[in-house]
Amino acid sequence: MADTIATHASPAWRHRSNWIIVVDLAQHGMPGRREQLWAHTDDERVFELCCIPYFTYGLALGDLVSWDTESEAVEVVSPSGRRVIRVAFMDRVDAAVAHDGLHGELIGTGCLVEFKGDGYGAIDIETERQAQLVAQLLNPWAEAGRVMWEWASG
Repeated sequence: MADTIATHASPAWRHRSNWIIVVDLAQHGMPGRREQLWAHTDDERVFELCCIPYFTYGLALGDLVSWDTESEAVEVVSPSGRRVIRVAFMDRVDAAVAHDGLHGELIGTGCLVEFKGDGYGAIDIETERQAQLVAQLLNPWAEAGRVMWEWASG
């Protein structure tokens, strides 16, 4: 069962979090899977996301969301204005070899980055300049067939 729940080992805002919500990923094309999202709440009704979602579309770091404990559904109450880019290596061997270099380059753009293992990452985009830098960085990797990337929010 544990492999059906995506977890965040190093959430971007771990220091701010005091709660973990679990989101059903069926509506995001992954039936039977769930994602744990680190959050902060003062009232257990509205949660500020403290991690960069890997699989849950439409959410970003800092978004305020409501969460239904029974259906495990989330709804954005107030967007943070941040966006998320997801990146995945196409080959596991390449991921193991190239992860550290790509991760370092992404950090060099000033973005917060969370990786799930070596091969799959979520990148927090706070500014348009960061969006441009990350796209410029990832496009050659994508054109070479080494990674694929997409906008997961905004």
